[in-house]
Amino acid sequence: MKGAEKIEIDRRYCKGCMLCKFICPRDVYEVGKERSDLDYLMPQVARIENCIACGLCEQHCPDMVITVTGKEKGKEKA
Repeated sequence: MKGAEKIEIDRRYCKGCMLCKFICPRDVYEVGKERSDLDYLMPQVARIENCIACGLCEQHCPDMVITVTGKEKGKEKA
């Protein structure tokens, strides 16, 4: 199964809308304790192992601050 190697959230522009949390079909995100540079509570990646790199969070983020990097084919994390 395809998955994510890493998920980055650009803290400079995140407004903490949590749309990524609500749109994710695999419950990858949760409300974090870290604040963005704009002083909003940011989502945090809580369960990257659940991520299937579907891209819904990237596509629906109104500020385009999420980048999902998929695993290379045939390369699994140990």
